Amino acid sequence: MTAVFNSKLKAGACLGLFSKTMDSAFVEAAGLGGMDFIILDQEHGPSGLETLQHHVRAAKLGGIASIVRVSGVDAHAIGSALDSGADGVQVPNINSAEQARQAVEGARFHPMGKRGVCRFVRAAGYGTTAKDAYFSDANEKTLVLQVEGIEGVRNMDAILDVEGFDVLFVGPYDLSQSVGLPGQVDAPEVLALIEEIAAKASAKGVLLGAFSDQVPRSKDLMAAGFNYIAHSVDVNIFAEACHRMRGDICG
Repeated sequence: MTAVFNSKLKAGACLGLFSKTMDSAFVEAAGLGGMDFIILDQEHGPSGLETLQHHVRAAKLGGIASIVRVSGVDAHAIGSALDSGADGVQVPNINSAEQARQAVEGARFHPMGKRGVCRFVRAAGYGTTAKDAYFSDANEKTLVLQVEGIEGVRNMDAILDVEGFDVLFVGPYDLSQSVGLPGQVDAPEVLALIEEIAAKASAKGVLLGAFSDQVPRSKDLMAAGFNYIAHSVDVNIFAEACHRMRGDICG
């Protein structure tokens, strides 16, 4: 699944969503509904490692790429997420080139990084996958670095020069917080920073990702050349659908 997803990313826009559910059926349903990827959220979501493994299995059944957003730049958390068999990992709050390098080192085996080695994990078929194949394939997992603060924007050139990651993801809500406008993701100041990030990433051939919770904004991101678009959150999508359904039925 990872190789297929990476090819789709390079070919054009992929649409996904964040997941904060504890029920793996939602993950499988997202794939059956046609989404390209799902971000299993361990930063602002409740899922622990046991639930995460069930989510990753469900994603495979639904034909959707599973990306785990860990809680921060933590080599152990990054390695554990990838041990689950997920197709990739997303690391939030990257503010410097050093943090970017630490994320790469935590996600890659030698010679690309320093990820802790255990081949008796789900990602390696609990030891049944040939060693060489496992280590080689593992270094192809999708790595997304998330920049969402003014410090990261200031250090953008240095971050983009770090090798070994696949997508630079912009978090608009935290970005709005960092400029003193929490939640105002459409504020001119926030949009200007996103455009600055996008211009620098595009100039260096780095794939772009972003979050959006509005359909027009997601369409704009797609038109602007963003390849990895996370639209809304599964539990909110369900709640909003229930609200619309009630309105349609009850008036």
